[in-house]
Amino acid sequence: MRLVLLATAAVLALTACDPTAQGDTPAVTEAPAEPAAQATGPDLEPAARPEVGPETFARELYTAIFEDEFSPLAEDQARLWTPEAWADIQAAWARDPGAISADPFCECQDPIGMSAGEIVATLSDPNTATVVVQVQGGDRRAPVTLNLKFVNDAWVVDDVISSSGGSFREALAAGEA
Repeated sequence: MRLVLLATAAVLALTACDPTAQGDTPAVTEAPAEPAAQATGPDLEPAARPEVGPETFARELYTAIFEDEFSPLAEDQARLWTPEAWADIQAAWARDPGAISADPFCECQDPIGMSAGEIVATLSDPNTATVVVQVQGGDRRAPVTLNLKFVNDAWVVDDVISSSGGSFREALAAGEA
């Protein structure tokens, strides 16, 4: 009898330690697949993978803006822009902290209720792309064009062209953003 009890206890103990036993969950969890490179905003790391193109970058960016309340103009988002574009943004802020009156990505101040419709990307060369995003909200639909560059293995924004054809960077320089 004692032998049966010891054998049963040993089997139960071994089963409890087996991470492949049904119903058990391993005590050790795997690390996230992607490192958390920033505290807020979209996870832009996928843009650094060679197989992710400018259309995917734009879709992820707009999803973050419209669904996660991400602000691409926040002071901690320099890596989203080319160094030249970020310098223009900083120069505008230095002249006037309130210089940027609307988000160029949606041509709005508050993107609530807005979404990105069709997104079409065109590569000019391996490191330059133009992405047209149909921004929609209510009965309004407007194409916003992103001029992207592939810098340091990631797609970044060099300029945003409004539905009326105006350049965000030119507006910054003129004090009209």
